[in-house]
Parts: sequence; C-alpha cells; structure tokens
Amino acid sequence: MTDTQRRTGDGWQLRFERRFAHPPAKVWRALTEPEHLSAWYPFRIEELDLRVGGIIRYREPDGDPTDLYAEITELVPQRCLAFTEFDRETGEHRLRLTLEPDGGGCVLLFEHTFADNPWAEQTFTGWQGCLDVLAATVGRLDLGVLDDVDGAPVLRFERRLAHPPQRVWRALTDPAELAGWFPVGVEAVPEQGAPMRFVTDMPGDVAEGRVLECDPPKVYAFRWARSVLRFELAAEDDGGCLLRFSHTFSGTDTSGDLPSVARQGPGWEQCLDALAALLDGTESPQRDGRWFLARAETYVEEYGLADGTVARGADGVEVRFERDLVQAPDVVWSALTEGDPPVAAEPAPVRFTHGYLEPGAVTRVESGRSVEYAAAGGAVRFELRDQEPIGTRLRVTQTLPDSADVALALAAWHTHLELLFAALHGDVRCPWPEERTEQLRRRYAERDGRRDAAGE
Repeated sequence: MTDTQRRTGDGWQLRFERRFAHPPAKVWRALTEPEHLSAWYPFRIEELDLRVGGIIRYREPDGDPTDLYAEITELVPQRCLAFTEFDRETGEHRLRLTLEPDGGGCVLLFEHTFADNPWAEQTFTGWQGCLDVLAATVGRLDLGVLDDVDGAPVLRFERRLAHPPQRVWRALTDPAELAGWFPVGVEAVPEQGAPMRFVTDMPGDVAEGRVLECDPPKVYAFRWARSVLRFELAAEDDGGCLLRFSHTFSGTDTSGDLPSVARQGPGWEQCLDALAALLDGTESPQRDGRWFLARAETYVEEYGLADGTVARGADGVEVRFERDLVQAPDVVWSALTEGDPPVAAEPAPVRFTHGYLEPGAVTRVESGRSVEYAAAGGAVRFELRDQEPIGTRLRVTQTLPDSADVALALAAWHTHLELLFAALHGDVRCPWPEERTEQLRRRYAERDGRRDAAGE
C-alpha cells in the first residue's frame, strides 16, 4: 500500500495504491455499478451514465440533494475510469482510477488532483477511509449468503449469466461440460431419481448421489454425499438468465458444518466463476493462495465462523475455538511447533501460546495430534483431528477461573488463530496486531454482555 500527497503548483495531487486479491472485472463493478460505488464513495450515486461525456450525479450520504456533479473524461472497461467533479466551493477535482492485473488479482491506482483548499489534509485521510470501505465492498461482491434451515447451514449464490437458460442448462447437466467447472467429475443422466457418481479420490461416501429434481431448463437438484445442491434458472429480458444456486450442508460433521463454510464458500465462488468463463468461451480465472485466504477470511468475518464460545460451570469458565483448515494435520502441527515440539514437563512452545497469558509446563502430549499445558489457574488444550473430506479440524480450549477477563482471553485466541490461518497460506503477519485484539475484546465483551442481560 503506497499513499502520497504532494503540492503541484497551486494545488494538490493525492495518490493511493491498493492491491486486491480479485480480478479487475470484480473490482471494476465496485467502481462503476451505482449500488456498489455508493457503498464506499463519499457521496451516494444518484445517476451514472457510463460513457465518455456521461454525467455522474450525487446525493449527500443522508439522501439530501447536492449541486456536486461529475463528467466522465476517460473510460476503458475494466482498466480505467476518469472523471472531473465540479464543486462550487472548491472548484474542479480530477479523479482517475486505473486497474492493472497482478497474478490472480489486480492493483488499483487512484489519483485525485485539485486546487489548494483548507481541506486538503482531511481529503487525504478521508480517501484512505473510503478505500478501506472499498476493499470490504469488493470482498462482499458475489459472497454467498449463509442461512440456517432446521439447524443445517445453507449457502446461496446468485449469478447473472449472459446466456439463455437452455445453454446454461447444458452446462449444468452435461457431464462433458460439468468437467469444465464442477469440482469433480460427474457421471449421471439428468432424470429425477437417477443415481449419480462423482469421480474423485476423496475418501468416504462423497462418490455417491442421486438426482432429486429435474425440470428442464429451470430446476436441477441432486444429493452429493450428505449435501444437497440445487440450481434454478430464470430467463431475463436481455436474453440472459439468473442462476440461483444453493448448497444445503449436512450440519452434522466436518464435511458440512458451520466452520466448513470458510472452505466451501470460496470453493463454490471459484466453480461459479469457472462456469461463467466456460459459457463465455474465455479462460477460467486463475486463483492463487492469496485469493483463497482473502475469500476465506471474508466468509469467516462476515458470518462469525471463527468466533469463540463460552461455557460457564461450577469449576469456572471454558472458552473454545474451532477452525476449519485445508492443510493436513502434519502440516498444521509443523507450523505450530516450528522445530520446537512440546515436551511433557517442559515450558509450552511459543506458537501454542500468546502474550496475554502466562503459560506453564506441558502436561500432556500426543505428537502430531494434541498438547495440553497449565495456564493462569486453568489449562490450554490444542487438538488436531482429521477433517472430512480433507484437512484438519483444529480445536483450542482454555479453562479459566471466574475472575478472569474472558473477553480478553477470547480476543487473544481469536487473533492467534487468525495469524495461524494466514501463516498456513504463506502470509506471515508480524508484529502481533494489538489493535485487532482490542477490537475483538470489545466485540466479545459486548456480545457476552448482551447474552448475560438476556439470561442466556
């Protein structure tokens, strides 16, 4: 991230640079679609005529009208948007946003040039805040919507496709076309009640399924192992169609419980992007580890998938965390030990601790699987279990006396596991983010205060 401000004669030039783990096409939507632009820009977008010479009209954030407007001066789809704003009080403002592909993501360069005025410094810091909101806005684009139906998680997606339902139907049901975007090979006849076979080397019963609904070219639903996938197509006036896709999880095991949404959500986004590319006749977007990390963290934060829980009893308090990790247990164990394996009666290795507790001696070890050590009038336990169908389910618990600062303990472990999750994807974040821990402490204190008030 590079931000600069400098004088240019009698004016100012502000320059900001941001990298996104998303392709230019997705970031472009946040820059040019009024709904998404309004989410991060200082003013609400009342009208946007997306062409050179087109006018952008604004409203104040509270909805009141404003005399401020802009004219688009340069437009290269998915690459460059430039416009000049006309403000009666501060004169003309020239703004230019460019996107450059960068691996599976892109880099945004934003420049703002304007005449000298008393609010230059506030404008600089204001744009920094706006760009933080832009990053969050881009992160939520195409994000699956998580529901709960009878205790089972349901993840829902919508995509507008520039193809008629009949064409999309073939891509959803023809095994040859499914091979271009579905996560595994499929052997099936699209007939209600027909058996299905999924060609995969994953263990368990993931290779079996059955067609549950088949109404060409509108509805196709089938069972895959203990999950149900459902596709609905609705024709639109422009000749394309709206795809509504839902994944109903089992809700009973690590292949389909709530923590697994952090893995399943990005996976389906990648599949649906590949489906769109197949239909458009273009190459499927390339996704790297940074993209998966960014998307998984977005799901985790949006839906509280990493939030700790609290159980109070006669012996004190237990805080507990559970994380879905795509790496195998031996990889996770290696990241935690980093050449310093836990030994009974010895101090706990640093990667199993954090700076907000005083760790004692290790009391139990099962190499590669679990470690327990004394801490602050209680104990901490790490447990690594095999996860279905891949990866590790990590569980961390700490027992505390009633007098302990439970919100701080929750915040510290939450931060610790965020750092571990990022490090497992190659993003080592140092130093410890104290501001993040404090933010989480306040959030947990507020959450548990509400629960206490409600008698939960």
